[in-house]
Amino acid sequence: MVCSSGVGFDPVVDGTRYRFDNAGLYNGLFVMADRTTGSVWTHYDGTVLQGPLAEAGARLEIVPLVHLTWEDWKAEYPDSRVMDWIDEFAQRYREVDPGRPGLSETFTETIQNFDDRLAQNELVLGVGVSGEYRAYVLADQPAELTVVHDILGGEPIAVFIDPSSSFGIAYSTRLDGETLELFVSDGEVVDASGSVWNSSGRAVSGPRAGSQLTFVTSFVTEWYGWVAYHPETSIYGE
Repeated sequence: MVCSSGVGFDPVVDGTRYRFDNAGLYNGLFVMADRTTGSVWTHYDGTVLQGPLAEAGARLEIVPLVHLTWEDWKAEYPDSRVMDWIDEFAQRYREVDPGRPGLSETFTETIQNFDDRLAQNELVLGVGVSGEYRAYVLADQPAELTVVHDILGGEPIAVFIDPSSSFGIAYSTRLDGETLELFVSDGEVVDASGSVWNSSGRAVSGPRAGSQLTFVTSFVTEWYGWVAYHPETSIYGE
């Protein structure tokens, strides 16, 4: 969480399940080595930087990871369980302040691409579709749950953003041959049919209950990391 980003991956590639350890920094972000081959992978796009799997073009598939405050998570998933406090690692636990200004020299000296269009630690929702990338600045949106409709990589998408909880995620709005128009009503994401959609892109009530929107690659992160990996990125609204 040093870069305020959380990215989820399917650890199974070509039938092999990999386990990982922290292996250092690249582009200001940590990288990980798998215990099977020693190959070094990024935690940002799941590609292999070096090692036996690099030439094979192995890549981890990004899966949805909903970035919420504990209060909001409990409201949506009241039966959730929490990893217990482990005394052995107590000295490693610390408060996290997403978007906190400042980067140490240890991080900056590994960054391959700097871009001053935004402040380095500005929180954005980075979204990628079909090789096109865009950053949505959380602070540019109202301080409450908001839906932003856009087209990226030729795909109509809905971006769910709530700057008050550093939440953001994006989904395709194509569903069963239709393109949905989503909006926020009384603090919930709804569509014209009256169906209510949760942060995981699932309809939880209404005529479309049980339907699932298709996730598009998206996660909350700091600007410096997003643009280091995606120097060609655009910024929504510019």
